[in-house]
Amino acid sequence: MRALQDPSRLLVIGFAGAMVLGGLVLALPIAHRAAPVSFIDALFTAASAVCVTGLNVVDTGSRYSGFGQAVILLLIQIGGVGITTLSTGFFLLLRQRVSLSSIDAVSSSFVSNRKLAYGALLRRVLAWTMVIETAGAAILFVEESRRLPLGDALWYSVFHAISAFCNAGFALRADNLVGDRDNPMIVLPIALLIIIGGLGFSVITEIAAWLRRPPGGRLQELSLHSRTALVVTAILLVSGAIAFAVLERQNVLAGAGAGDVVLTSFFASVTARTAGFNTVSYNDLTAATLYVTIALMFVGGCPGSTAGGIKATTLAVLFALGRARLRGDTHPRIGNRSIAADTLNKAMIILVLAGIVVIVAVIVLAACEVAQERAHNSLQWSLGLLFEVVSALCTVGLTTGITPDLNIAGKIVLIVLMFVGRLGPLTLAVAISRRRPRPAIRYAEEPLMVG
Repeated sequence: MRALQDPSRLLVIGFAGAMVLGGLVLALPIAHRAAPVSFIDALFTAASAVCVTGLNVVDTGSRYSGFGQAVILLLIQIGGVGITTLSTGFFLLLRQRVSLSSIDAVSSSFVSNRKLAYGALLRRVLAWTMVIETAGAAILFVEESRRLPLGDALWYSVFHAISAFCNAGFALRADNLVGDRDNPMIVLPIALLIIIGGLGFSVITEIAAWLRRPPGGRLQELSLHSRTALVVTAILLVSGAIAFAVLERQNVLAGAGAGDVVLTSFFASVTARTAGFNTVSYNDLTAATLYVTIALMFVGGCPGSTAGGIKATTLAVLFALGRARLRGDTHPRIGNRSIAADTLNKAMIILVLAGIVVIVAVIVLAACEVAQERAHNSLQWSLGLLFEVVSALCTVGLTTGITPDLNIAGKIVLIVLMFVGRLGPLTLAVAISRRRPRPAIRYAEEPLMVG
């Protein structure tokens, strides 16, 4: 049982187990509403839910029964909060001993420092999750109750609130949120839940403490992590919305009013940060918009959140490193704080691994879908494959419509990508390595031309 003593391997085993078990349950007849769902499609749905991605091969609202939808929602919640957090929570409730590996795995996933006691950390994560999701469901219920029976309105509100906060992107309507494109009472609450879920529990906790300070009390400065996460998130949201509005002004936004343009562009920028909800059909967007969306998906949310991607703070570190090298600075910095060498190395590893995975996955997926490519426009199909690969790896869930048409091999490729993306390339690489101590040997240096 040595594998269970390693936190990274514990996460791999936990998420893999949840995916397989969820797939088996969703393949049962009781989970289906009408026509049966094949095991590969059920497994794909379970993987997408546990990895809080939102990619679908079958419609959630029409193909799965109430029981099946409840299973999907449970898998989303498990994937959003984390297998290790929930399982350790149950151990605490049963007054059993919690392993140090579980503490390390959860702490590194949700906080930027280890000063907070584990029990308090766990209570905060679960409490914030419950409070935010409940508040989101209550706001959505006000609008849903006007057009649906109360029971359906409550279920839709709870399902979409949890799906949004966990950045999952699962929706019970066949068109996702396209029908609510100009409805701010639905779009804005979901967008807010996505943003909060993508910031991370560490940032949420710091902001809450900052807001709860007594009147006249000393204004405590946010940590470097929180400041960086908030600034980069704001920059990406604004720049993404502006790019969408400009690039789609003569396409899907043609003839739209100012309010519709702002709301649609803003939500498109928000959802590209690993949420997966959509108020427009991405198959209708221009190639330029799809490339911008791919870039936003690749970055994703913030560490310790329910989002995927290489993370916004990683982008900030890489930018600081590039700026320092161009200026000739010895130590890269963000604000008035230098960045540790370990952080710089980790950021570079994450970028390189993610880039390699994307390149290899696109090639493999294209090889699996040769027949489909020949039946479609080659260039458009290739861009679609790249879009689906990044969407799966970065656990976004947006699609150009290719995913449901993939063959079994293509679906398996996306399942693996969602699994790798949820755990993170770095975590997975560490989990499968032996990590044996190596002798402290440094070889002689020799110049090597690059660039």
